[in-house]
Amino acid sequence: MGRLLPQGGPDVHTLQYDQAHFAMRASAHNGLERFGDRLVACSGHLLNVEGRPLSVHDVAEGYGRQGVQFFDGLDGHYSIAIWDASLRTLVLARDPFGVMPLVFAQGDTWTAFASHYKALLALPQISAEPDLLAINTFLYNGWAPPGRTFFKDLRPVLPGSVVVIGANEPKIIRTKPRACDYEIPRKPVTPDHVLEAVERSVNAYAHDTTAKYGVSLSGGVDSALIAALLHKRLPRTQLCSFTVGHGESDSDIIGARQTSSILGISHREVIVRPKDLIELLPKTVWCLEDPGGYDEFPQLYALARGAAGKVDMMFSGNMCDTLFAGMPAHRRLWLGHHVPGAKKILNELRSAELSGTLPAYWPARAVHYAIKGRHPLPAPCSAGPNQNRLATEEMAFADEDSPLFRMLGSALASWDNRMGAQQVLVAEFGLRSAMPYASKHLIDLALRIPDRQKVGPTQVKVILRKAAELILPRAITHRKKYIQQFRYDSEMADVMDHLYSRLFVPSRPAQPSVVNPAEVERLLRRGKRPYKPLEIRWLWNAITAEIWTQQFVDRRDEFLGDGSGDIGPTSI
Repeated sequence: MGRLLPQGGPDVHTLQYDQAHFAMRASAHNGLERFGDRLVACSGHLLNVEGRPLSVHDVAEGYGRQGVQFFDGLDGHYSIAIWDASLRTLVLARDPFGVMPLVFAQGDTWTAFASHYKALLALPQISAEPDLLAINTFLYNGWAPPGRTFFKDLRPVLPGSVVVIGANEPKIIRTKPRACDYEIPRKPVTPDHVLEAVERSVNAYAHDTTAKYGVSLSGGVDSALIAALLHKRLPRTQLCSFTVGHGESDSDIIGARQTSSILGISHREVIVRPKDLIELLPKTVWCLEDPGGYDEFPQLYALARGAAGKVDMMFSGNMCDTLFAGMPAHRRLWLGHHVPGAKKILNELRSAELSGTLPAYWPARAVHYAIKGRHPLPAPCSAGPNQNRLATEEMAFADEDSPLFRMLGSALASWDNRMGAQQVLVAEFGLRSAMPYASKHLIDLALRIPDRQKVGPTQVKVILRKAAELILPRAITHRKKYIQQFRYDSEMADVMDHLYSRLFVPSRPAQPSVVNPAEVERLLRRGKRPYKPLEIRWLWNAITAEIWTQQFVDRRDEFLGDGSGDIGPTSI
């Protein structure tokens, strides 16, 4: 298992006490120690409530005094394992948004855990049977559902949770902040309060005066605010920004270049073309394990590779959209709540998108005609015979008081693995990840902001933009949000066709099939026209699911080997 852990130093540090065996790759930012009758392993960036760093010894002492309640006051990005021999209990804990990955599996007389499930695949008692229902959810929605992976036997520790494993069934304890503890917010929050909270979080991750810091800078306000606060705190020589995009016309490239110029910080650009996906996709899926997301993840892999050796820690603006309501889903929910008749139309459009049919309700069909054309699109390919999927209905909160508050509470209770995906990409190149918006005190603040301060008739993230205006010009704070993606032109279509032809080949050795090749073929374009965005999305999911199958299912025997050779990503 230690051999298969992908990050850290070359040496594997092991400890055994009582019935517990712990192993960790040596790293300055990991810790593995024995304290009395406990083994404690920590990974990530641990902070106390004041934002000061904590060590593995601090964690052991805190748990010894408070038990699992200790995790209520723990902040930062972390995954923690504690074997408590006095209670014969294993405790697994993870930060609120799952920035640090942590996965476990169980049998009748054993429990195994790891930061990456590559290590768990070294155990022959763990089945490599795919979870077809979880994979089907991914094919429709782009992510495996919360609490599941692509393997039936492997489960992630839910973000913001502690799993207590003893003689009985595992007990899951939610850590603070818990949305169910909050009342619907009514009192407005000031922009100064928001800025102060974000600055406090940024400073907590930038305490090392000898480190070099990078910012993954998009064209939006989220990362620009972090860059401005880091520029305020750090000497110019310690800070550099990085942007990735498809070329000179990319909105993120243009916006980030303007932001870095205004702030006066060193800036680097990484250009990724569609043809680069042939090399990048297998490596990205290998890092992510369960694939997820779309264009942004191979691009972020390339960005992290470009930043390697130039900085020690990479900051990003992830989670800002979730906390301050900046996603298209938040705009749709606001419309469904405030505009008469909009909820039914939006529900019909979403259903049509998932099923590949035309809406039945004539106003929704008219919108579909205007946006997507007069022909239904093919539905995603199925993973095996079970067509069911676990899809979240975003409009479920539209009829409730404060729907954005309800939506945030739902996200906190059932967050998936996308933040862990961000972290493993930068860690692949020896970088540390910092996502200041994922801090507990910012989650607490977001749960106290009224809906009207988040989304308005013409703008999302209203209060966050007002806070950013205190230190950034309106040219940045009111810049339109863009999705990080390639141009879906003929070049991109040719690459998708090439990936299909290389992966779904009749000559492939007989192996258990996860994705139905006949249904993938049904998605392919006819002629030379470019693919529509929705067609790209569904093909992308089918292709990455097949890459996953070939890397993890078809090669299972390699994970069970004796360690004589390295295991890495396949190539296309």
